Amino acid sequence: MGDEYEPYQWQVGDPSDWGDSVGVPDIAYMGYINNGDDDDNDPPWRGNRNVSPSENLRKQAWDLREQERFSEALVMINRAIELDGSNYNYYNVKAIILEDLRRYDEALRNYDTALRMRNSQTVKNNKARLLESMAIYERYRESNFNRALDLINEALKITNDETDRPNFLRRKADILNLLGKKVDYKICIYLANGMYDKVDETEMQTKIIEESTDTLICIAGRNFYAHQKIPLTAGVKVDLVREPTNEHDPDAIRVEVDGNTVGYVANSSYTLIDRAKSATDIKSIVKENQRAEILFVYLDEYTVARLI
Repeated sequence: MGDEYEPYQWQVGDPSDWGDSVGVPDIAYMGYINNGDDDDNDPPWRGNRNVSPSENLRKQAWDLREQERFSEALVMINRAIELDGSNYNYYNVKAIILEDLRRYDEALRNYDTALRMRNSQTVKNNKARLLESMAIYERYRESNFNRALDLINEALKITNDETDRPNFLRRKADILNLLGKKVDYKICIYLANGMYDKVDETEMQTKIIEESTDTLICIAGRNFYAHQKIPLTAGVKVDLVREPTNEHDPDAIRVEVDGNTVGYVANSSYTLIDRAKSATDIKSIVKENQRAEILFVYLDEYTVARLI
């Protein structure tokens, strides 16, 4: 599925005759991916011979869907189910058509019906894509971010599609960002991009921050002072200088290396992380010749240091 509400469409490079193995034979591949474990025991009328009446109706329903005649397709697949209500794939197809009609709750119920009949990974992957569509709806139309997060988490739980998973993780990251969950947001981005070493690094740094008994600060304004070309890497010692006459912020604390300004102690919620103290918090304890030691750059954004 794309970033909007349109269902996933066949794309250049997909085999044009794919479909038999997902229970919708003789049609172009439409993104409902089979993983080779679902259909070994399908009835003999899956091929072109001895097609059952209900299967003929299913085929007609899919043809109508291909023509975007979704309401007519729904009538046809319902007739197929009336003739053979034990075929899990008919409910799978019905769910797909209901998705096309934006009747998401009904589509979800039909995927669940199909899964009660057969634990098909193909159906799970289709359901996962539906859950992503529902998450998109909740995120953009309803601004219900917690509900959107629940939906995308369920999609991640049931899918085994390695193309869908990174997209789901990016969708989850977007929602987490809106919820203000900075660490989880960043970890999702790393996972989506396969940066597993960064996930480990972030988890280790988070543990250090949570368990530290030191007074931690963040250093803001590094980009502004980048021309100084002084790297603030782990172990570098910096000087903290109060600026009570600063016209913008009387609580300002300048950060220096060898007399060169390299930033300021963060004093805004936008430039702070949890557990770090702001310039206002520490102004009363910053002494003459106060120093701090750089620990690391956290989440690729926050330069974290400890008072020494």
